[in-house]
Amino acid sequence: MSKNHFADAILPFLRGLLPILLSLCLCPAWAGRPPLILAFNTFSPWKTLDAQGQPSGPYVEIVKLLAARLDAPVHYLPCPLLRCLQAMRQGQADLVIGVRNSDDRDAYIDFLDPPFAAATPLAIYLRRADARQIRRFADLYPLRIGVVEGVRYLPVFDQDKQLERDFAPNSLSNFRKLLAGRIDALVINRRNGMELLRSQGWEALVREQPLQLPAQEERRLGLARRSPWYARRDQLTAVLRGMLRDGSIARLLAATATAPK
Repeated sequence: MSKNHFADAILPFLRGLLPILLSLCLCPAWAGRPPLILAFNTFSPWKTLDAQGQPSGPYVEIVKLLAARLDAPVHYLPCPLLRCLQAMRQGQADLVIGVRNSDDRDAYIDFLDPPFAAATPLAIYLRRADARQIRRFADLYPLRIGVVEGVRYLPVFDQDKQLERDFAPNSLSNFRKLLAGRIDALVINRRNGMELLRSQGWEALVREQPLQLPAQEERRLGLARRSPWYARRDQLTAVLRGMLRDGSIARLLAATATAPK
């Protein structure tokens, strides 16, 4: 066979072999650090959007620092809460943060120890013009109460069939419905409620009620059980412990004066 014929025969083989060789070289690096995908829903002041519309806030900074220490990039999956939970269930996202644990969620989300922040009590708001006072749990029974789809509040509240609930996609919608007279009251994370009222200038239009629903569950990072990162659960937990031990998480929460109260 002439040299030209040999070259003509071997070149197609080499062209086909080159992508395979490149992929073999690149695969270990990709396998070593897949992106961490955060299912992101806004929950001010901890999870917000900056002026460019990008995820921001101390909880986002916690995830970014965790990813940096794992030498992994962070990707964001913006979603309302129910869609975020579905993404975690299907393994389309790796992490959630600032989402309450429950028995049904535990089937597809592993809420990691140690917790990274204290729990926050739940507040109840009525319109300022409404003279009623909510002092006891039973005072809620006559009211139409705004809640957010997919949110777990407190077992005694969530499981009480005597309560009349009105569902909304988010807490801001509930405040709008309250001010429009479409609901009588709403229940919300107290710090989240204060931040939303401040941002909208509605503080003078509503009254926080004497009754607070107690904080019960500390905040944990949630890892999808179907995530490719689940095999590295122990590594994530170790890094999280290190961030707590060296004060990084405390600084991130305190730096913007938004540590949960």
